[in-house]
Amino acid sequence: MKYTILTLVSLLLMSTIQTNAQSGKAQNRQGVMDDGYTFFEADPVKERSEKYSGDIAIGWTLNSYLRAFGTYPDNSGFKIEVLKGESVVATYKCQAKIHRKEESPVREIKNSPEDNWMSTNTGGNCADNKTVIKTAGKYNVKIYVINGDTDAEKLLRTYKIDVREAKNTRPGGVPSVSDFYIQRHAESAVAVLYLRPGRGSGYAREGYYQISSGTTLKGNIDIYFNVALNQSALEFDGVPYIRCKVNGKPQTFTNKGQVKDASQRGDQAKAQISGQPLYRLGFYQYWLNLPIDWKADGESGNPNMEKLAGDWEIELRSGMETVRTFKFTVDGIGFPVEHPEQKNGNVNLAWGSYLVDMDIPAGGSALDYSLKPEPNEGLFYGIPWSTPEGKKMGNSVPTKGDAFLK
Repeated sequence: MKYTILTLVSLLLMSTIQTNAQSGKAQNRQGVMDDGYTFFEADPVKERSEKYSGDIAIGWTLNSYLRAFGTYPDNSGFKIEVLKGESVVATYKCQAKIHRKEESPVREIKNSPEDNWMSTNTGGNCADNKTVIKTAGKYNVKIYVINGDTDAEKLLRTYKIDVREAKNTRPGGVPSVSDFYIQRHAESAVAVLYLRPGRGSGYAREGYYQISSGTTLKGNIDIYFNVALNQSALEFDGVPYIRCKVNGKPQTFTNKGQVKDASQRGDQAKAQISGQPLYRLGFYQYWLNLPIDWKADGESGNPNMEKLAGDWEIELRSGMETVRTFKFTVDGIGFPVEHPEQKNGNVNLAWGSYLVDMDIPAGGSALDYSLKPEPNEGLFYGIPWSTPEGKKMGNSVPTKGDAFLK
């Protein structure tokens, strides 16, 4: 009997270790940035000009959304340094929101394989309009965590941003408030799949950016991707839907494959010179909730990823057009296989999150306003592609439209 119990414990332990290894990086990482969560905005800072009888821009300030994996004491926070070359031109500090899952009253969170973490807290971001950077250009951004008990600082990641200025003038050519934005064309190659297991009563795990799920999700699989638009939202031809094949076999859906979509975060700007049209450009992270089950509360009649191992291909459709195609492989225990860029530790994503291959139609889709291939700029704000598979993704973006505001 003792032998049987020990064998059962050993098997359970081996199963747990295997599951952790297969399920998007082992939990309890310490001192690691969540690259998929990171987002930066360049917000214009203005002042009153007596000479021009109105407001003008005096520069921009950085607005940061950050999350770091690890167990941190209360009152910990972030320090952000913006550098031009080797010179620090701006420094920001902000207290963080601390998440220690073992303290959660929700059983599913307390027992989850997710990491502990801390994230930017004030409105979800870290910013200070009194800290002004005068000019646009390319900058490095260093992210430090500050220990709330000791004030010790540790550098976790250095990102790169390309800040652009969009000039605006009033009638007669009088200067107005310039807009600033961070161009993210390199991110057009990037898509992330995110698992949302059910938590009972129709609820599921909250979204990647800590947005509550509610009870209106189509399924338990999200995909995040990036678009450059000249408006504030994607305009699908009718309700967006998906077509799906697993190992080449078409899958059927109970709701015609319809998806739920929304813009999650964006950095946008407008430019208008006196007497000329107004131009807009925005770089948005877009969210899709797919009608696919994964550790769901019951069966929906839609494809269940836990039961369909092999090669998946999902087409996002707008009317009669395929606007994106997502590709990944599911292993024998129902988890997507990690992309080589994740597996080698080049990029870090939250538990249950997977970098996936994505095809953009040649010349871009009707939804794309602007596309510019930038394979040498890496992903997630300048992290260089490190594998042949990743470099192929970086080189896959077609060219379309005007890359920047003039």
